[in-house]
Amino acid sequence: MPSKPIQQSDYRIRKLIGTLGIALPALLPFSEGMLLSSMSHYYYQPLSSLIFIIILSTFGLFLLSYKGYKIDTETEKISDDLLTNIGGISALIVVFVPTYCLESSSTIVDEICASGKYPLLGHINELKNTIHLIFAGIFIFTMGWMSKYKFTRGANTVNNKIYKWCGNLVWFAIALLLTLVIIDFFNEDFQVTAYDVFFLETLAVIPFGISWFIKGEAMEDIKGLFT
Repeated sequence: MPSKPIQQSDYRIRKLIGTLGIALPALLPFSEGMLLSSMSHYYYQPLSSLIFIIILSTFGLFLLSYKGYKIDTETEKISDDLLTNIGGISALIVVFVPTYCLESSSTIVDEICASGKYPLLGHINELKNTIHLIFAGIFIFTMGWMSKYKFTRGANTVNNKIYKWCGNLVWFAIALLLTLVIIDFFNEDFQVTAYDVFFLETLAVIPFGISWFIKGEAMEDIKGLFT
C-alpha cells in the first residue's frame, strides 16, 4: 500500500472519469436516436460529435492532470502518473485523429462520406484510421491496467475483486475485438457484423468507468446522502 496519501483532487478526477465512462455508451446513441458501428463514428453526427469530443477530451486532460500514488520502486515498474499520461495523450489523439468516415452502418453518415463534406477533422484516410485505432486501443489498455494492477493496492478486498474483474473485462473486450479484426482480415468468408465493435467497446468502457467511479469513493458519497 503506497504510503503517500492521494490528493483530494484526484478523488474528484476519479469520480468524473468514472461517471463519464459509464455514461458514454448510452449518451452517444441516445443523442442521435441511432446505433452506429462504433463509438468513434458518432464523430460524424452533429450532437453526438460534441459529446464524443467533450468526453474524450475530458478523459485526456484529466488523465494528464492525475498524479495518483507515488511509485513504489520495489514493487512497481511504472508510476500512476506515467500510465495515466500515456492514456491521456492517447485519448486526445483519438479526438484529433478521428476514425474514417466509412463503415458506420448509417445511411446518413454514408451520405456525408459520399459528399466529401466531412465535419471538423473527418476523413477517409486509411493511415489516419489506423492511427486512431492504435491509440484507442492504447487508451483502453492503460485503463484496464490501472484497474487491474494500480487500483488493487488498497486494503478493501471486496473493491479489489471488483477492480480485477473490471480490468479483466476491459482486456477481454480488447482481445476479442482484435481477434475478430484479425480473422476478418485473413478470412474472406468471415465478416465482423454491424455492431460488434460498438458492443465490445461498451464492454470495455463501462467496466473501466465502474472501477474509476468506485475508486473515487463515489459509493461512500452516495451512502452519505441517505444517512
